[in-house]
Amino acid sequence: MLSHHEVQAALVRWLRRSNLPLVYSEGFNQRVRIETGIPTGVGMVSLQEYVDVLLDAYSPLADRANALERTAPPGLRFLAAVDIPLTAPSLMGQPMILRYEYTWEHRADIDAEQMKARMTSFLALPMLMVERENSKSRAPKDIRKYVLTAQISTRTPLRTHVGVFFDQSGTIRMDEVIKYIFGLDAKVAPMPIITRQSVLLDMSDAFIDPMDVAAQAVPPHRPKSNHHD
Repeated sequence: MLSHHEVQAALVRWLRRSNLPLVYSEGFNQRVRIETGIPTGVGMVSLQEYVDVLLDAYSPLADRANALERTAPPGLRFLAAVDIPLTAPSLMGQPMILRYEYTWEHRADIDAEQMKARMTSFLALPMLMVERENSKSRAPKDIRKYVLTAQISTRTPLRTHVGVFFDQSGTIRMDEVIKYIFGLDAKVAPMPIITRQSVLLDMSDAFIDPMDVAAQAVPPHRPKSNHHD
């Protein structure tokens, strides 16, 4: 599996092959100006990734989509594109709702009833403060406010879905989901395959998938110079 940085590098190479009028940063080491969303962890599966691309000139959306489809590298597939205003916040600069699936192997020794009880107890909490540590300091963090939904979808194999909220203050970490929502000890319990299934962005006061039909209502922005794709 590719890391977040490897996916970014693959996207940049793809964009360069497409011959779209990309905008580059200034300075000696010029880079393609793109904005990606919240990164996935190493080993995590993602069904779709979003990226904002800044362009130097306007062209029909269909032409840009065709260029990306023609030049897609092995393992990556272009899905869709929309025009967004330059005034729109970056992907990491706006609230998101992310939906994750956790799947364990068929014979994983995990008590589904105990997990269900733990999930119910977690959702009933008004808050849950945990200590976050980095290289410089330790600080308490309320992780309960970031969890919107948590439920068991199937028991054989065991599969759960968790909906989380992300904003500028952060979000819950995947190891915290394992420990505090599922009640598992990551050192001894079998670990699941984690798949990020969808990302909803705050657009027009509603959380929607940017690739949904609703996103097509965002009017094309035709500036004289730079353009977001």
